[in-house]
Amino acid sequence: SFEDVHMTLMITALAVALAIAGQTAAAPNARVVFVCEHGAAKSLIATAYFNKLAAERGLPDRATFRGVAPQENLSVGAVAGLRTDGLAIPDGKPTAIGANDVKGATQIFAIGCTLPAAAAASGKGRDWSDVPDDKGYGPMRDAIVAHVRALLDEIQQRKQ
Repeated sequence: SFEDVHMTLMITALAVALAIAGQTAAAPNARVVFVCEHGAAKSLIATAYFNKLAAERGLPDRATFRGVAPQENLSVGAVAGLRTDGLAIPDGKPTAIGANDVKGATQIFAIGCTLPAAAAASGKGRDWSDVPDDKGYGPMRDAIVAHVRALLDEIQQRKQ
């Protein structure tokens, strides 16, 4: 009958909701904020690779990109490089890291810049100062991807 089907669907929906709630309660998902000077290249590349590699590993964790002194548009070179690499370009424009970013982040990574005081004082900040910015897209990407892979390894270890 209709009532039986309806009840079965409701019980199934409840079971799914409880399963999802149980997963998120067990291991909070990382909300990573990558920050570079202009919020247009390094942090964009880190976000694109983090989100792609996290998804490939079956991790729900995601990242976003911000800048200290954001420029108006995304870096043409970074966008071209990511497209050549076959990656999706993260949504958004360069944006300054703000209080909500700091509050919502589980980790904040400064890539070749100094974090603003509030982000630095949050205790969530780490520094990737070894990423080159004067050798072109390839070396910059390679250094960022090495860091991103190590970060994802850390996140996976914590969830086990």
